[in-house]
Amino acid sequence: MGGVGRPFPARRTLALTAAAAVAACLGAAACGRSGYQYIENGDDTVFVKIPESWEVVSEGVVDYTVTPDGDLQLLPGDSALPWRATFAEVPAAAPGTPDRITGAVEIQPVDRRMRADLNPYRFFGIDPNDTTDGIEVVRHDLVKLGDVSGPRLVWKQTNEQGEEMVVDRLVMTDSLNRVIYSVGFGCNAGCYGTNESSIEEIMATFTVTD
Repeated sequence: MGGVGRPFPARRTLALTAAAAVAACLGAAACGRSGYQYIENGDDTVFVKIPESWEVVSEGVVDYTVTPDGDLQLLPGDSALPWRATFAEVPAAAPGTPDRITGAVEIQPVDRRMRADLNPYRFFGIDPNDTTDGIEVVRHDLVKLGDVSGPRLVWKQTNEQGEEMVVDRLVMTDSLNRVIYSVGFGCNAGCYGTNESSIEEIMATFTVTD
């Protein structure tokens, strides 16, 4: 991504402000007129603020986790984690429609065998230092929020139809590498440019309280 960019020194304050706003808005009719809606997990540890006009496509506990060999392992029984919510700009003609932004927020517990040498970059699906696949990294920031920190990458790549796509993703872990918190977006370059201010607002107010 062309080197490490500017960190977000005010992020903790912004996140705490967002959490307070969520607490104040719960059950209040005025929140519906703010232009934004909140997505939160059942334990109230993660909040995502998205435009009110966007659609929450799915939300809830998922039954898989990541193992050291990179495979998805099914989790037996009931669990509060992992948790994932997906959202999209409306109208979204179909999943993956490139001219409509889609996004997701996820909380993923880290397998004990992975904690000692966990590398958050493995969860991006690209190597930010490899330019041989036509990937252009346009932003690379280190984001820190209290005990939680990690990289945010924005990159461009061309899909099979020859269309330039943009992916924007933040992956953070706690200091003990017990949990991964991620939020990300993707669509074509024109769509990303149109929604860039909304994306920056979401990233600046993405809140992890635990």
